[in-house]
Amino acid sequence: MIRKFINRAFGRDAAAEKLAARNAIDLPSLLARPPRKIDLRLARRMVAGRRVLVTGAGGTIGSELCRQIAAMEPERLALVDNGELALYTIDLELRERGHGDMITANLTDVCRDAHLDRVFERERPDIVLHAAAFKHVPIVEHNRCAGALTNVLGARNVFDRAIAHKTDTVVFISTDKAVNPTSFMGATKRIAELYAQALDVAQSDTRFVTVRFGNVLGSTGSAALLFQRQIEYGGPVTVTHPDIMRYFMTTREAVQLVLQAASLDSAEMQIVTHDGRVFVLDMGEPVKILDLATRMIEANGLTPGKDIEIRFTGLRPGEKLYEEIFLDTDKLVKTGADGVLLAAPAMIDLPLLNPRLNQVVETAAAGERERLDEAVRHLVPEFSAYSEKAARLRKQSQP
Repeated sequence: MIRKFINRAFGRDAAAEKLAARNAIDLPSLLARPPRKIDLRLARRMVAGRRVLVTGAGGTIGSELCRQIAAMEPERLALVDNGELALYTIDLELRERGHGDMITANLTDVCRDAHLDRVFERERPDIVLHAAAFKHVPIVEHNRCAGALTNVLGARNVFDRAIAHKTDTVVFISTDKAVNPTSFMGATKRIAELYAQALDVAQSDTRFVTVRFGNVLGSTGSAALLFQRQIEYGGPVTVTHPDIMRYFMTTREAVQLVLQAASLDSAEMQIVTHDGRVFVLDMGEPVKILDLATRMIEANGLTPGKDIEIRFTGLRPGEKLYEEIFLDTDKLVKTGADGVLLAAPAMIDLPLLNPRLNQVVETAAAGERERLDEAVRHLVPEFSAYSEKAARLRKQSQP
């Protein structure tokens, strides 16, 4: 019933829905590697009997976080999202699974600090997982002020409220697009990383865990869902560039590794706490998007180039050919947990960071795009060089 309601809400017709059901794809099989086996005993110990708050609870990662956390028997699970339909859907699902006594649904925008503060006062979370973000690269590229407000101001509000309310651990969900960002979205996520790092170093009460990973198969707006939709309607399947590659994980894998990273005991794993390092999820080898499109067409019982055309459309604004999980200069450290590494990206001390971060927020709130771009580049200087390089490549890739 929920699936049918959501499809109707987003205008998907009955014929397409029937075809989708008939041609449902086993997404993990598209990775061309076995799924990871992840030990979640430490994560269960971290969550059980504690109060947990998840922002972006209705999104792909946020909703899977809520499912897995609810199964670990927290005392309380607060769902925070500013999308009514998304919040309703995960709230209803968790209640149908028997978790109604532990959950609360909070229709709250992380950009509204006073509203967020009331949620923290009411819920008193021990653990916060911040997954709320605008993530679609081309949309954020053209809506930079909105992207900066949610991805930078929203993160700052959540992090500040967590410290003020003495939260033990904050987990920030970041992205590989924050490394040498060519997209404005990636640059805003890097700024949020910088703030989490600075706060982790500047105080010792609240631990900040930043977790960076790549693309999630089947997430909202992902290539796999777009390809499946295009296949259902007879094609063409559109790929931006024949050589474009991405790291992929399943939603379940990504969330399990996030929870594992957050729960790693500093003494057992010999990890120095409050040093601002970033957890990096090992996503295996990158996948060529053209190969992904080909496998999906074949999985539907069709022949690429005969039954379904593959059409190259050119790189989109802010899009890279290859994503990076860490900089070459980052020193990776093994954590003792399979699939989780530690990187040490550059940091900015909080007194130096705050004035620049304020400029990003103020120019975004005022709708001053040129000044916003300048403020972002002051904090993420690599954004300018890499975005210009990407623009040249994008121009060359246009059909």
